[in-house]
Amino acid sequence: MIDSNINNLSSENELFKKMKKELIDIQYALDQSSIVAMTDKKGKIFYVNDQFCHISKYSREELIGQNHNILNSCFHPPAFFKTMWKTIGSGQIWQGEIRNKAKDGSLYWVDTTIVPFLDEKGVPYQYVSIRNDITARKAMEEKYRLITEYSSDLIAIIDVEGRFHYLSPSHENLLGYDLANLQSHRFSDLIHHEDKEKVLTELKKVAQKKQTSAKLEFRFKKANGSYMDGETNLNPIYENADSIQHFVLVTRNITDRKKSDELIHHLAYHDSLTNLPNRRYFMNLLYDEIEMVKKNGTSLAVLIIDLDHFKNVNDSGGHDKGDFVLVEAAMRIKNSIRQGDVVARHGGDEFTILLKNIVSQDEVQQVAERIRSNLNQPIKVMDQYYTISCSIGAAIFPESGKEAGALLSHADMALYKVKNLNRNDYALFDKEMERQSIERILKENALKKALTDNQFHLDYQPKLDLATKQTIGMEALVRWNHPELGRISPAEFIPLAEESGIILPLGEWVMRQGCQQAKKWNDLGFSLQLSVNVSPHQLEQPDFVQSVQAILEETGLEASSFEIEVTESIFVNMDHAMFVLQELQDLGISVSIDDFGTGYSSFSYLKELPINTLKIDASFIRDIHENEESRAIVKAMLTLVHALGLNVVAEGVETTDQLQILIEDGCIQGQGYLFSKPLCSKDFEAYLQREKCGSIVE
Repeated sequence: MIDSNINNLSSENELFKKMKKELIDIQYALDQSSIVAMTDKKGKIFYVNDQFCHISKYSREELIGQNHNILNSCFHPPAFFKTMWKTIGSGQIWQGEIRNKAKDGSLYWVDTTIVPFLDEKGVPYQYVSIRNDITARKAMEEKYRLITEYSSDLIAIIDVEGRFHYLSPSHENLLGYDLANLQSHRFSDLIHHEDKEKVLTELKKVAQKKQTSAKLEFRFKKANGSYMDGETNLNPIYENADSIQHFVLVTRNITDRKKSDELIHHLAYHDSLTNLPNRRYFMNLLYDEIEMVKKNGTSLAVLIIDLDHFKNVNDSGGHDKGDFVLVEAAMRIKNSIRQGDVVARHGGDEFTILLKNIVSQDEVQQVAERIRSNLNQPIKVMDQYYTISCSIGAAIFPESGKEAGALLSHADMALYKVKNLNRNDYALFDKEMERQSIERILKENALKKALTDNQFHLDYQPKLDLATKQTIGMEALVRWNHPELGRISPAEFIPLAEESGIILPLGEWVMRQGCQQAKKWNDLGFSLQLSVNVSPHQLEQPDFVQSVQAILEETGLEASSFEIEVTESIFVNMDHAMFVLQELQDLGISVSIDDFGTGYSSFSYLKELPINTLKIDASFIRDIHENEESRAIVKAMLTLVHALGLNVVAEGVETTDQLQILIEDGCIQGQGYLFSKPLCSKDFEAYLQREKCGSIVE
């Protein structure tokens, strides 16, 4: 019995020792990691650990017998501590964040838990406070608070239901809302109804972890009912590794940028003179509409309108009056079509019309007759009247063609027929017109023969540095001297060469001849860059880049002395063009956009295309010395080009006044009749020799 008691006592002692050690270990761990103090029921301190002394800068002797008022920083109001004492006095644990003041006057933050110890009656007889230093965290929170409070961006935190949990003051400044009222709304209430579905879809993807974040552009509704364009970065806030409960949204006001983008987009798809859609816009629309009517079984028609003898208006009244007549004609054509139809300026004095939902040929004829009737009314320009007429060719889908190219081609055949007869008339494409195209086939044969019989030669037009007036390069221009018909204009044979495919061997011939001649002149010490126009059909050839490289190697011309000129029509097949032009640049060949600003006006693509130079079309240069608007347009182009770090060449410089304005506005290079007309190789070499004696243009 005694042995049994001794054994029990021994076991209890072992258990006591074990518990004591565990308590000592817990106290040690607590002392090492936290700030610990113990007070009696009146709040007088009777125990503090080393961490408490370290953070408060007080010694243990200075703290014992004091209450926590010794640390009061006066940051918290009396009600704060009243609530705390009420909580612990009722025997409940209190938790909160307190800003204290150390002995040296420095301030620090502690995350505090106060645990009351209760007697057998449930009344507190002492308290233990456990604190952790959160000064660094509070400083960071304050930093972020200041960032959000003073940020011009909209910063918000929402939960998965779209309720706001935080709104930066910028919501009031930018959107005009009272923050207190806005807090009761949901995020979706601020989204434009047209944008809501895509925004909520992206938010759902992030919430479902299908993507880690989202970058969105949508319109925010302002308090006054208008909208602000915003660019928002949306990121999830993880409560733990698996749970997303909130999202942070940072939104930048991009209203001004969107307006600029809209302006650039408008310029890219509209003609600068008439403000009508341009060819690019029309072609994109036509492709889309054809696909639509193929699906729903309806019909459409394409009309091509050419103003008869419009050249006479320019010749008799000048280009200013000609432009006025074009603008008036454009307005009359637009007023003649039905609602929903589209008219575009195809180029020069030619317009195209897309008639949608055609039921019969009679509808097409009625529109054509209205256009002719309206255009036949005299147009008053200042004190002069101009009476113009028009020729119209039309093609109807699907009987006149099932693809965009076929419809336009057949409408053009119909137009050609009208222009070859009496003009001022309308014609609808029929099969007879196709048979009449045999004549064009004969011309194609003559074009092929011209290539094999060496009927082509190259002229060269100088390109000058406008600052030094020195020739730095030349543009190679192909010319056709027919043995019977004489000199044939490139405006006649180049389009035919492109349509027939002859442009491919012809373009290669031009390139090889030009490179051979440029190599000769450079060997003579002139240091010139040759520019050669390249057709979109050439660019589309899979071996085009290899062919160019082979010609350079064959002729010995350095790639840096060679420049490819392309027109804005390459933008129709943007992806392919970008790939080919980049390959050319990688070889060291320069790339230039010719006739910039006409037809496509693709400002929005400049930053994407691998190009070195823009050539401003002569139509913009023609009257810059007389027309402030023309000068403003050219100056805007120059500003844009310089901002993109590109070279710029002004085409069609004919007067010293034009030259002076171009130099003042920052144009770098130019070409035109002021310097020289295109010259054969012999005359061009003589021109170069003369230049050695002094500038061609003083």
